Amino acid sequence: MVDRHFRSPDKRFGVQISEAELAKVVKQCFKAGRKETGGILVGRYTAAHDCAVVTSASDAPQDSHAGGTWFSRGVAGLQRWLNGLWKSETFYLGEWHFHPFALASPSVDDLAEMRSISTTESYHCPEPLLMIVGGDPKKDWHIKVFVFLAYEGLRELPEVKAGGSAPNDA
Repeated sequence: MVDRHFRSPDKRFGVQISEAELAKVVKQCFKAGRKETGGILVGRYTAAHDCAVVTSASDAPQDSHAGGTWFSRGVAGLQRWLNGLWKSETFYLGEWHFHPFALASPSVDDLAEMRSISTTESYHCPEPLLMIVGGDPKKDWHIKVFVFLAYEGLRELPEVKAGGSAPNDA
């Protein structure tokens, strides 16, 4: 199974997700059509705690609501799913969502949501991830991954191509 890797230019933060799991996310985007959709990312951290390994991305819960330029993720069934994963040392890592036929750039609402997650005790996630899929999920989609740092804000984690490295800060 092939993995996609994303890492901050300073090498402090990384994210790894399998092509198979990413394909499941893109399939959800395709099903959503011209409406946004999303869910949560779960997984584990490497021993060095410098890379989050995404092992699963949820579908949009049934009580989610969406439009062409907005998405409100519901919670139906998520706690039960997370409780089951907790036993296998798999944890909430952050959020993913789809910007249909648009750039995979975070909105003002996305920033506010990530700030809220990072400071809400019940999430137990002071540095949540945000993965955005943008474009046409049938043929021309793209992905961006971010980490939200409480004192630094949102930081993009550029994709690291096989055998390569993330670009340096300019």
